[in-house]
Amino acid sequence: MRTPFRLGEVFVLIAALGMQAAAAGTSGAQERAALEFLNAVASGSAQAVAQALHPDDLHRLRAAITARLRADAAAGDPTLRQRLFGEASNLADIERLTDVNFIAALGARLRYPGRPFSKLQGLEAVKDGERVHVVVRGEQPEGRGKTRVVTLVTLLPYGKEWKAAVPGEIEAQVEDLLDGRSPAIGMVPQRAVAPATGVSAAPGAAPPAANTPQILSMLSTATDTLVAGRCDEYYGQYMSPGFRRSTSAAALAALVKGCERSDSQRETLIAALRIVHDSTPAYDRGGNRASYDLTARGLPYDRFVLERVGERWYIAE
Repeated sequence: MRTPFRLGEVFVLIAALGMQAAAAGTSGAQERAALEFLNAVASGSAQAVAQALHPDDLHRLRAAITARLRADAAAGDPTLRQRLFGEASNLADIERLTDVNFIAALGARLRYPGRPFSKLQGLEAVKDGERVHVVVRGEQPEGRGKTRVVTLVTLLPYGKEWKAAVPGEIEAQVEDLLDGRSPAIGMVPQRAVAPATGVSAAPGAAPPAANTPQILSMLSTATDTLVAGRCDEYYGQYMSPGFRRSTSAAALAALVKGCERSDSQRETLIAALRIVHDSTPAYDRGGNRASYDLTARGLPYDRFVLERVGERWYIAE
């Protein structure tokens, strides 16, 4: 004689059947898209990550951020733009970026750790409306260890293929930036910060050397020269002799003309000098070379270098 189901067992069975209907095995296309995204993250390149994301999802995120930037610009408030893209950025240049370059520029302020994989095994795919959450087990490349790591990637259909959606963690970090919240730290090792400089230093180490009075004086007068529009003087007197020797006369003339004709180009040079003026350098070559990390400051380059020739400091590159 068969024992009848109790009412609670019926509900459990219905719920189990529903979960089976929502979850399914992963396809080869889904595994390829997940592998592309995870290896892009592991590369450390924000550009590679942006290219691995679904273009429609990229555009959605970019449109939402741009709307906030335009509203703040109309109100005369640069805070959000500077927080997201650096103090040297401007809205016109940001709006000209492609979706991929926009997210890549923003990526300098995001943290999304990853690990490279040589192969993925799909474990489960769970539909969530148009999106599919894919659980995969990754094998690390030879020499990286034998532990297989389970992770999750959210995908969106892309023709007959799939592309990664913008991860919820990245969207949450963007919200933190937009709303001025401190990001969650998690298990990230904390480094000591040298007082008043904002430069990380190992505990017990001597604080980094600041700009010398000679450097500060040179940067100030070079800035004043550009503000006055004297681009020929800037390139003729403040760029290093080595730079002028290695640059052809035609190329140097083109730099001067570009500076004279383009307010945007001149403002970028001025912004760089002002940022360097307030930054702390790393000295090498017996104290005759000073390098500045300008990553994520809104400039088209990440490094600025000064060099001393005789008793004078010049802009080297």
